[in-house]
Amino acid sequence: MLNLIELGAGVWVLPGGVNIGVLVGEDGRAVLVDTGLNGTSAKKALKAVREELGAEAAAILTTHAHADHFGGNATVVKRSGAAVHAPAVDEATLRYPLLQPALLFGGADPPTSLRGGFLLADPSPVDAVLQPGPHVIGGVRVEAIPLFGHSPGQLGFVVGDVFFCADVVLPEMVLDRYRIPYLFSLTDHLSALDRARAVPHRVAVPGHGPVLEDGALDALIAVNFTLAMWVADAVLELTKEPRTAESLLRDVLIRFEAPAADAPSFYLLQPTVFAYLSHLHREGLVAHEVRDGQSLWMRA
Repeated sequence: MLNLIELGAGVWVLPGGVNIGVLVGEDGRAVLVDTGLNGTSAKKALKAVREELGAEAAAILTTHAHADHFGGNATVVKRSGAAVHAPAVDEATLRYPLLQPALLFGGADPPTSLRGGFLLADPSPVDAVLQPGPHVIGGVRVEAIPLFGHSPGQLGFVVGDVFFCADVVLPEMVLDRYRIPYLFSLTDHLSALDRARAVPHRVAVPGHGPVLEDGALDALIAVNFTLAMWVADAVLELTKEPRTAESLLRDVLIRFEAPAADAPSFYLLQPTVFAYLSHLHREGLVAHEVRDGQSLWMRA
């Protein structure tokens, strides 16, 4: 039974919790776009590449430094010797995965509850730091598209007319489940949505969910944009009186019925609220001051 889905000449996707792209150049070498959460996803990808395509992984293109996208890197490198290419800034987290839970925990030593496999991957080597623009990697021509926002340096990749768009959009089933997606920067995320909309493509492959054809990416961009604006409007409304970020987070979670029943979900949403506050502050819509031992946010 075939696992890989062919999307175009030399381009496949291995669907899963994280969609793994497989690119094969004229010399028969394979390039993976992300590797999934852990060794299990990595082994499945390597098996598919070897058995279904008769190829060997020569390189990994990591879209961004979240554990569910690069957690299989170490296994792929160990079993194939593939070279790892990663975005600027994000590459530091690949090499030092503790940075992800530490940053979510305010830059401090994260507790055990934030050290599970979903947030703390095995370290990955980084052989090359990718900048936006054209590249030839493992014999494959790719265009790296800056899609910053979900992470500081997230990149998408265009191969022919196939657009691997990472987590610039999340499918509606994920939005319905988690309500508010994690963001590093709302300002950058809004720019990334505009940039993704302008990328010519026939097929788009998001990091999660089904492959998108026939203009479906534009529709999903609209859904993700609308949600971001709803959350921004809610945060702005809630700052009618001076508020701490923690109290804002509580009320935003209640308003959007966002599940935050454990440490990972809570600490993914806490910095997301800061991302909204930072954007609104940059736009001149909210003000910030430290008063009486509290960090307070209020409408400007």
